[in-house]
Amino acid sequence: MAHLFDKLETKLDKQLEKSKTSFKRSRKQAKEHFGQAKDLLSAGTVKTIKASDEKTWSNWARTINFEPKLIYHPNTLKDLKDIVRKAKKHGRKIRCAAEGRSWSTLSVTNDCLVLVSRMDKVVVSEHEIYGWVVTAEAGATVRQINETLRNHSPALAVHSMPVQDTFRAAGIVATGAHGSRTESRSVSDGVVSLQIVAANGELYEFSDEKDHFEMQAARVNLGLLGIIYKVTFRAQLMYNLRTIDFFPPIKTWLRPANIKELMYESDSIQIFYSPFNEGELHPENDKLWVKQWLRTHDAETPSDFETRDGPLLQDLSMNFGHKLYETFVKYPQVTPHLNNLLWRAALKPGDVVHKAPNAIHYQTEIDAIPYEELEFTFKADRDLRNVADEFNHVINRIYDYARVGKFPINLPLELRLLKCSNAFLASSYDEDPDTIYCFISIAAIKGTQDYLEFSIELARKWMEQYHAKPHWAKHWEYVPEIKPYLHSHLAERVKQFEKVRLKYDPQGMFFDNESLKEVFYGPPINILVKSQTF
Repeated sequence: MAHLFDKLETKLDKQLEKSKTSFKRSRKQAKEHFGQAKDLLSAGTVKTIKASDEKTWSNWARTINFEPKLIYHPNTLKDLKDIVRKAKKHGRKIRCAAEGRSWSTLSVTNDCLVLVSRMDKVVVSEHEIYGWVVTAEAGATVRQINETLRNHSPALAVHSMPVQDTFRAAGIVATGAHGSRTESRSVSDGVVSLQIVAANGELYEFSDEKDHFEMQAARVNLGLLGIIYKVTFRAQLMYNLRTIDFFPPIKTWLRPANIKELMYESDSIQIFYSPFNEGELHPENDKLWVKQWLRTHDAETPSDFETRDGPLLQDLSMNFGHKLYETFVKYPQVTPHLNNLLWRAALKPGDVVHKAPNAIHYQTEIDAIPYEELEFTFKADRDLRNVADEFNHVINRIYDYARVGKFPINLPLELRLLKCSNAFLASSYDEDPDTIYCFISIAAIKGTQDYLEFSIELARKWMEQYHAKPHWAKHWEYVPEIKPYLHSHLAERVKQFEKVRLKYDPQGMFFDNESLKEVFYGPPINILVKSQTF
């Protein structure tokens, strides 16, 4: 009998314990429901973000100026959601900007402009698939991301970033900015996940693991899926790079075999050409400026002066250069002499070792100079013959113009080589992951005579010969017929992108941009028809 009572007592204890657990769970759920109800009841008294008193907005170079109806400066995820829900309620459109380091009109809107630069938190974590990752809010600068990674234990670095470290996370990803490493493709291709507030005011996460197809759209989204809240990048252990600067003669070095050998033996390369660097009106004796980065286990070699005071001196020289460059615009005929002076004064052969971020971000204050820049990318030949041919062609055309008294280029030309991207809207999209794309940029001080004529000529050549595409964030909309051209050449990829966009923004809240409408839907008459789908 005692044995039976023991069994009964054990059974009752178990049931009692089960009841206690159930009671705790119910109480927890009740508290959650009470909290939600309390939030709903007090919603009318909760402060929501208000629009700024600002009436106008300009990009950094003052080449884009417009007057949106409303300008917002969000600080939190709640702010982003509030902005979107308000816009939905009142039938408004939204476009976003980060730092405004763009020449194109992607941020232009007649309605709501959201400036995300105040959202700049950065956090490092470990990912179960990718290892170390860094998650940055939309407004975090590349510099802030680098500093967070540098101060982490162990010290880390992002796989690839643009040379300028003032750019912000959302901007470089949304526009498909190219990075600094050939193997790492665009910056967007190194993104692990994106968190975006869509048109219904809810937050969605995009990643290859959740949906590879949707991630192909999100990687380069041009702000058309919603407002980017956070971006997560792959990171790796900090490493050193040896930076080698050398100046070979154009006449003997600018050949496919030399470029190909340099590309395959390097972590990254950049090739520059500063017009008239020998001060003559023919390129016979001109030189290139070649930057090569090599991974190394060697210790850092720069002095404290170079690492600490170098950026300050560069800032001072850029501000001096800003004044000097005004002379290029006022007196274009002195371009050969001034470029020769700057070439001799500023550039010297180098071989130093830096931590990766210091090596990559060697141009700390280039944006102090207001300039125009057009950049196109095209598929490189396997032997890189068309790469050498096109860079040579640009150089020769500079001298053709000079012979008739025109000096359209007064800043260095730049050539990069990167592997293609798999993002639908990337300028370097390709289905073959081993394809190399050539990026050539041409730039001139804002207001330089004949720059537009010269750059349009080159753009048309590359479009016709290679089906080349522009960098979305650079200056491209002034090129005649480029929007119909892109509409035609991006048609299939736009169809794929639209499958995702219409899911997250079916009414076109974020599609308030005339250039993108024409690229997506063709001439205005087609846009009118397509708008009926919103």
